[in-house]
Amino acid sequence: MAKKVYYCQLELTMKPLPRVLLTSFRSVVFIAGLTLLALGLTDCATRRIGKEQKITGIPQPDRWGEFVARADRGEIEEVSDGPKEREITFQGVSPRGGAVLAARARVATQSDVFNGVFRLEGKTSYATRKTEKLTQVDTLMRSLLTDMQMTQMHPELVTKKNHQNHEPRIDLETRNVTVKAWLYWVGHQADNDFHLVLGDTSELTSTTVFMNSEISGLPPARPTQPPFMDLRRKLRQLIADNANKKGAFVTPVPVQITGSLLWDGEHRNPHNVGPKKPVDIRPTKAWEIHPISDLK
Repeated sequence: MAKKVYYCQLELTMKPLPRVLLTSFRSVVFIAGLTLLALGLTDCATRRIGKEQKITGIPQPDRWGEFVARADRGEIEEVSDGPKEREITFQGVSPRGGAVLAARARVATQSDVFNGVFRLEGKTSYATRKTEKLTQVDTLMRSLLTDMQMTQMHPELVTKKNHQNHEPRIDLETRNVTVKAWLYWVGHQADNDFHLVLGDTSELTSTTVFMNSEISGLPPARPTQPPFMDLRRKLRQLIADNANKKGAFVTPVPVQITGSLLWDGEHRNPHNVGPKKPVDIRPTKAWEIHPISDLK
Protein backbone atom coordinates (compact mmCIF):
# COMPACT_ATOMS: atom_id res chain seq x y z
CA MET A 1 0.00 0.00 0.00
CA ALA A 2 1.33 3.39 -0.95
CA LYS A 3 2.08 5.68 1.96
CA LYS A 4 0.22 8.93 2.19
CA VAL A 5 2.28 11.90 3.14
CA TYR A 6 0.60 14.99 4.48
CA TYR A 7 2.17 18.40 4.38
CA CYS A 8 1.20 21.32 6.49
CA GLN A 9 1.74 24.71 4.91
CA LEU A 10 1.85 27.80 7.06
CA GLU A 11 1.54 31.14 5.40
CA LEU A 12 2.96 34.10 7.25
CA THR A 13 2.29 37.68 6.53
CA MET A 14 4.99 40.03 7.80
CA LYS A 15 4.79 43.73 8.00
CA PRO A 16 7.95 45.84 7.71
CA LEU A 17 9.60 46.47 11.10
CA PRO A 18 10.39 49.99 12.16
CA ARG A 19 14.03 50.94 11.37
CA VAL A 20 14.96 51.51 15.04
CA LEU A 21 13.52 48.15 16.13
CA LEU A 22 15.27 46.32 13.29
CA THR A 23 18.62 47.86 14.19
CA SER A 24 18.20 46.89 17.87
CA PHE A 25 17.29 43.34 16.88
CA ARG A 26 20.41 42.99 14.73
CA SER A 27 22.57 44.29 17.58
CA VAL A 28 21.14 41.73 19.99
CA VAL A 29 21.75 38.89 17.53
CA PHE A 30 25.33 40.06 16.92
CA ILE A 31 26.16 40.29 20.65
CA ALA A 32 24.57 36.89 21.31
CA GLY A 33 26.66 35.38 18.53
CA LEU A 34 29.88 36.78 19.96
CA THR A 35 28.98 35.47 23.41
CA LEU A 36 28.36 31.94 22.10
CA LEU A 37 31.63 32.03 20.16
CA ALA A 38 33.56 33.09 23.27
CA LEU A 39 31.97 30.33 25.32
CA GLY A 40 32.81 27.79 22.64
CA LEU A 41 36.45 28.87 22.48
CA THR A 42 36.72 28.80 26.27
CA ASP A 43 35.29 25.29 26.38
CA CYS A 44 37.67 24.17 23.64
CA ALA A 45 40.67 25.62 25.47
CA THR A 46 39.58 23.95 28.70
CA ARG A 47 39.35 20.55 27.04
CA ARG A 48 42.76 21.00 25.46
CA ILE A 49 44.39 21.86 28.78
CA GLY A 50 42.54 19.17 30.68
CA LYS A 51 43.64 16.36 28.37
CA GLU A 52 46.48 17.54 26.21
CA GLN A 53 47.75 15.19 23.56
CA LYS A 54 50.53 15.18 21.01
CA ILE A 55 50.73 12.33 18.56
CA THR A 56 53.14 12.11 15.65
CA GLY A 57 53.94 9.01 13.64
CA ILE A 58 52.01 5.74 13.98
CA PRO A 59 50.52 5.04 17.45
CA GLN A 60 51.71 1.75 19.00
CA PRO A 61 49.36 1.06 21.92
CA ASP A 62 49.87 -2.72 21.76
CA ARG A 63 53.64 -2.41 22.09
CA TRP A 64 53.31 -0.09 25.07
CA GLY A 65 50.73 -2.40 26.61
CA GLU A 66 53.22 -5.27 26.30
CA PHE A 67 55.94 -3.11 27.89
CA VAL A 68 53.73 -2.31 30.89
CA ALA A 69 52.66 -5.94 31.29
CA ARG A 70 56.22 -7.22 31.22
CA ALA A 71 57.33 -4.49 33.60
CA ASP A 72 54.71 -5.81 36.03
CA ARG A 73 56.28 -9.27 35.72
CA GLY A 74 59.78 -7.88 36.27
CA GLU A 75 60.89 -8.71 32.72
CA ILE A 76 62.27 -5.31 31.67
CA GLU A 77 65.84 -5.44 30.36
CA GLU A 78 67.59 -2.19 31.23
CA VAL A 79 70.93 -0.48 30.84
CA SER A 80 71.45 0.99 34.30
CA ASP A 81 73.74 3.47 36.04
CA GLY A 82 75.78 0.83 37.82
CA PRO A 83 77.13 -2.71 37.50
CA LYS A 84 73.96 -3.94 39.15
CA GLU A 85 70.55 -2.34 38.92
CA ARG A 86 69.11 -1.36 42.27
CA GLU A 87 65.89 -3.16 43.01
CA ILE A 88 62.94 -0.80 43.30
CA THR A 89 61.66 -1.22 46.82
CA PHE A 90 58.52 0.91 46.57
CA GLN A 91 55.45 -1.27 46.49
CA GLY A 92 51.74 -0.86 46.90
CA VAL A 93 48.38 -0.40 45.29
CA SER A 94 46.72 2.94 44.70
CA PRO A 95 43.18 3.67 45.96
CA ARG A 96 42.09 3.31 42.32
CA GLY A 97 43.42 -0.23 42.26
CA GLY A 98 46.43 0.28 39.98
CA ALA A 99 49.76 -1.17 41.08
CA VAL A 100 52.06 1.74 41.95
CA LEU A 101 55.16 2.54 43.90
CA ALA A 102 54.11 3.70 47.36
CA ALA A 103 54.66 7.31 48.33
CA ARG A 104 56.34 7.51 51.70
CA ALA A 105 57.51 10.76 53.20
CA ARG A 106 60.77 10.20 55.01
CA VAL A 107 63.82 12.06 56.26
CA ALA A 108 67.15 11.88 54.51
CA THR A 109 68.85 8.55 55.11
CA GLN A 110 71.98 7.00 53.77
CA SER A 111 69.89 5.16 51.19
CA ASP A 112 69.00 8.51 49.56
CA VAL A 113 72.55 9.91 49.33
CA PHE A 114 74.24 9.78 45.93
CA ASN A 115 76.86 7.04 46.02
CA GLY A 116 78.13 7.08 42.45
CA VAL A 117 81.75 7.82 41.54
CA PHE A 118 81.40 9.08 37.96
CA ARG A 119 81.16 12.89 37.80
CA LEU A 120 79.67 13.14 41.29
CA GLU A 121 80.27 16.89 41.48
CA GLY A 122 78.38 17.68 38.28
CA LYS A 123 75.50 15.30 38.96
CA THR A 124 74.74 16.80 42.38
CA SER A 125 75.04 20.51 41.52
CA TYR A 126 73.20 22.95 39.27
CA ALA A 127 74.37 25.17 36.45
CA THR A 128 74.18 28.89 37.19
CA ARG A 129 72.85 30.32 33.91
CA LYS A 130 69.35 31.71 33.60
CA THR A 131 66.76 29.09 32.67
CA GLU A 132 65.95 29.10 28.97
CA LYS A 133 62.47 29.34 27.46
CA LEU A 134 60.14 26.33 27.52
CA THR A 135 60.90 23.82 24.78
CA GLN A 136 60.01 20.29 23.62
CA VAL A 137 62.04 17.10 24.01
CA ASP A 138 62.50 16.55 20.28
CA THR A 139 63.53 20.18 19.67
CA LEU A 140 66.07 20.10 22.50
CA MET A 141 67.56 16.74 21.53
CA ARG A 142 68.01 17.78 17.89
CA SER A 143 69.97 20.85 19.01
CA LEU A 144 72.53 18.86 21.03
CA LEU A 145 75.77 17.35 19.74
CA THR A 146 75.92 13.62 19.06
CA ASP A 147 77.75 11.24 21.37
CA MET A 148 80.47 10.74 18.76
CA GLN A 149 81.03 14.49 18.50
CA MET A 150 81.15 14.88 22.27
CA THR A 151 83.59 11.97 22.66
CA GLN A 152 85.95 13.49 20.09
CA MET A 153 85.70 17.02 21.47
CA HIS A 154 85.78 16.15 25.19
CA PRO A 155 87.59 12.85 25.84
CA GLU A 156 88.09 13.98 29.45
CA LEU A 157 84.37 13.33 30.04
CA VAL A 158 84.68 9.62 29.28
CA THR A 159 88.01 8.71 30.88
CA LYS A 160 88.16 7.01 34.25
CA LYS A 161 90.83 6.74 36.90
CA ASN A 162 90.13 4.00 39.41
CA HIS A 163 86.62 3.86 37.90
CA GLN A 164 86.09 7.51 38.80
CA ASN A 165 85.74 10.81 36.99
CA HIS A 166 85.63 14.18 38.74
CA GLU A 167 85.56 16.54 35.75
CA PRO A 168 83.58 19.74 36.42
CA ARG A 169 80.84 20.92 34.09
CA ILE A 170 82.07 22.11 30.71
CA ASP A 171 80.57 25.20 29.05
CA LEU A 172 78.01 23.12 27.10
CA GLU A 173 76.73 21.82 30.44
CA THR A 174 76.06 25.21 32.00
CA ARG A 175 72.60 25.49 30.44
CA ASN A 176 69.40 25.30 32.48
CA VAL A 177 66.41 24.16 30.43
CA THR A 178 62.69 23.49 30.84
CA VAL A 179 60.93 20.87 28.72
CA LYS A 180 57.32 19.95 28.27
CA ALA A 181 57.05 16.18 27.95
CA TRP A 182 55.34 12.94 28.93
CA LEU A 183 56.82 10.68 31.59
CA TYR A 184 56.92 7.06 30.42
CA TRP A 185 59.03 5.25 33.00
CA VAL A 186 60.84 5.75 36.32
CA GLY A 187 63.69 3.60 37.59
CA HIS A 188 65.58 3.73 40.90
CA GLN A 189 69.30 3.32 40.24
CA ALA A 190 72.18 1.77 42.13
CA ASP A 191 73.72 5.22 42.73
CA ASN A 192 70.42 6.42 44.30
CA ASP A 193 69.43 8.53 41.31
CA PHE A 194 65.96 8.19 39.81
CA HIS A 195 65.85 7.92 36.03
CA LEU A 196 62.81 9.60 34.46
CA VAL A 197 62.49 8.67 30.78
CA LEU A 198 60.64 11.43 28.95
CA GLY A 199 58.97 11.24 25.55
CA ASP A 200 57.82 13.96 23.18
CA THR A 201 54.46 12.27 22.41
CA SER A 202 51.51 11.57 24.69
CA GLU A 203 51.57 7.89 23.72
CA LEU A 204 54.16 5.58 22.21
CA THR A 205 54.43 6.03 18.44
CA SER A 206 56.83 5.09 15.67
CA THR A 207 58.55 8.48 15.99
CA THR A 208 58.61 9.15 19.75
CA VAL A 209 61.83 10.91 20.80
CA PHE A 210 63.10 10.01 24.28
CA MET A 211 65.34 11.85 26.73
CA ASN A 212 66.65 10.84 30.13
CA SER A 213 66.26 13.14 33.12
CA GLU A 214 67.36 12.42 36.67
CA ILE A 215 66.42 13.31 40.19
CA SER A 216 69.81 13.03 41.80
CA GLY A 217 70.70 11.28 44.99
CA LEU A 218 71.30 13.69 47.85
CA PRO A 219 74.66 15.52 47.68
CA PRO A 220 77.00 13.64 50.06
CA ALA A 221 78.44 16.81 51.58
CA ARG A 222 75.06 18.56 51.92
CA PRO A 223 72.29 15.94 51.99
CA THR A 224 69.63 18.38 53.21
CA GLN A 225 70.37 20.99 50.52
CA PRO A 226 67.18 22.12 48.72
CA PRO A 227 65.54 21.08 46.48
CA PHE A 228 66.90 17.51 46.39
CA MET A 229 64.81 16.03 49.23
CA ASP A 230 61.64 17.79 48.10
CA LEU A 231 62.04 16.51 44.54
CA ARG A 232 62.25 12.92 45.74
CA ARG A 233 59.07 13.49 47.74
CA LYS A 234 57.32 15.00 44.70
CA LEU A 235 58.33 12.06 42.53
CA ARG A 236 57.03 9.51 45.01
CA GLN A 237 53.73 11.38 45.14
CA LEU A 238 53.51 11.48 41.34
CA ILE A 239 54.13 7.75 41.20
CA ALA A 240 51.44 7.11 43.80
CA ASP A 241 48.92 9.28 41.96
CA ASN A 242 49.30 7.72 38.50
CA ALA A 243 48.62 4.08 37.63
CA ASN A 244 51.81 2.22 36.78
CA LYS A 245 53.40 -1.21 36.86
CA LYS A 246 56.69 -1.02 38.74
CA GLY A 247 57.54 2.36 37.28
CA ALA A 248 56.05 1.92 33.78
CA PHE A 249 53.07 4.25 33.52
CA VAL A 250 49.94 2.74 32.03
CA THR A 251 49.33 6.12 30.39
CA PRO A 252 52.36 8.44 30.03
CA VAL A 253 52.04 11.35 32.46
CA PRO A 254 52.26 14.97 31.21
CA VAL A 255 55.05 16.79 33.07
CA GLN A 256 57.19 19.90 32.91
CA ILE A 257 60.82 19.34 33.87
CA THR A 258 63.43 21.98 34.67
CA GLY A 259 67.10 21.31 35.33
CA SER A 260 70.71 21.46 34.15
CA LEU A 261 72.01 19.78 31.01
CA LEU A 262 74.73 17.18 31.48
CA TRP A 263 76.38 14.81 29.02
CA ASP A 264 76.91 11.46 30.75
CA GLY A 265 79.88 10.05 28.85
CA GLU A 266 79.73 6.82 30.82
CA HIS A 267 76.53 6.01 28.94
CA ARG A 268 77.27 7.28 25.47
CA ASN A 269 75.79 5.44 22.51
CA PRO A 270 75.38 2.43 22.26
CA HIS A 271 75.33 2.18 26.07
CA ASN A 272 72.55 4.73 26.63
CA VAL A 273 70.64 4.22 29.86
CA GLY A 274 67.05 3.04 30.10
CA PRO A 275 64.88 0.05 29.19
CA LYS A 276 65.80 -1.61 25.89
CA LYS A 277 63.46 -4.63 25.93
CA PRO A 278 60.65 -5.44 25.19
CA VAL A 279 60.49 -1.89 23.76
CA ASP A 280 63.63 0.21 23.42
CA ILE A 281 62.82 3.58 24.99
CA ARG A 282 66.44 4.62 25.48
CA PRO A 283 67.52 8.06 24.26
CA THR A 284 69.85 8.10 21.25
CA LYS A 285 72.16 10.63 22.93
CA ALA A 286 73.75 10.64 26.40
CA TRP A 287 72.50 14.17 27.10
CA GLU A 288 70.39 14.35 30.25
CA ILE A 289 68.59 16.89 32.39
CA HIS A 290 70.69 16.11 35.45
CA PRO A 291 69.97 17.07 38.08
CA ILE A 292 66.32 18.07 37.86
CA SER A 293 65.55 21.24 39.79
CA ASP A 294 61.77 21.36 39.36
CA LEU A 295 59.07 18.82 38.56
CA LYS A 296 55.49 19.76 37.69
